[in-house]
Parts: sequence; C-alpha cells; structure tokens
Amino acid sequence: MVDQVLQLLERAVAGAVAARRLIAFWGPVTTMPVLMAPLLAVGSVVTLALLTGVAVGALSTLIVTLVVLYLVLTEVFGVTIDVNLA
Repeated sequence: MVDQVLQLLERAVAGAVAARRLIAFWGPVTTMPVLMAPLLAVGSVVTLALLTGVAVGALSTLIVTLVVLYLVLTEVFGVTIDVNLA
C-alpha cells in the first residue's frame, strides 16, 4: 500500500515537473530592459490585430468568390444544385 502511494506521489511530481517545463517553454527567453517589455507587448497586440484583419479579409474574399461562382453557375450556365436529404 505504501509502495503504491509512493508511486502515485512520484508520478504527481513528474507531472508537475513536466507542467513547469511546458509553462517555461511559453515564457520569455531572456530578460528584457524595463522599457522594452511594454513596447514588445504593444507590438504583439498590433501584430495580432493586423493578422486578424488579414484572416477576416481572406475569409470575406472566399465567401464573395463562392457566391459569385454560385451565381455564374446557376444564372449563366443554368446548372441547378439540388440537395436530397431524404
């Protein structure tokens, strides 16, 4: 019984060490000067906003392209698209 408890405790400690390594992986690599850290944070937020805008623009372009393709297929070429759910 004591051996099982010790094994459980060892596994818990190993899990905590693994979690600490994973958390340290996402942390900063080096120490930064006092003024550099806020500038890096602002730059990261601006970059995130820019990339979000690019992603939204790409999604809207995809939707517009699909709508135009559907209209060309149905109105110009007369192709009907039917879905039989039965």
